[in-house]
Amino acid sequence: MEISRDGMRWGDMQITQQENQVVFRASGSLPKYGEILRVWGIRQGAQPLLIGVAEPDGDQLKIERTLTQQYLHSLGYWPALPEQYVAGTHPPQAESQPDIRDRHIRQLLQNTEVSVRREQGRMIFSCRFARDCAFPFAFIFGFCTVKDAHAQLIWDEKRDCPVWTVPQDTKLI
Repeated sequence: MEISRDGMRWGDMQITQQENQVVFRASGSLPKYGEILRVWGIRQGAQPLLIGVAEPDGDQLKIERTLTQQYLHSLGYWPALPEQYVAGTHPPQAESQPDIRDRHIRQLLQNTEVSVRREQGRMIFSCRFARDCAFPFAFIFGFCTVKDAHAQLIWDEKRDCPVWTVPQDTKLI
């Protein structure tokens, strides 16, 4: 997995699971003289997870850290591990959680079957849409679009309400 620094590729992260432990191995390029780089794992809705301080190893910086699943779980990173990794001299700013009043939408943020991404003040929820699985958007189906066995729901964070969208291949009369 890629590790970024200031929006650009810095290095790579390899993750190995062994019994009840997860091993993180990071490597990247040497920084400017005197910089102490740390690597963090990031996932929406959780505080940044410090993987470790990068140490010189030849012409690269490296980190190897083993964390137990129990410890990762206590930090909100198990069973879902970080979605991205960043390197820097200071911790990344955790995204502030929106003030969501709707309890169903707050539950969607915790649902592991639902993926969420943020774009321009909106949260875009998506999940599988099939007969053999539960449908977490049932309470608000009228605002969903469904295509290729996936459903999508767009939520306006500022207005705290759904955004009704028309699929691109649909013609309104």
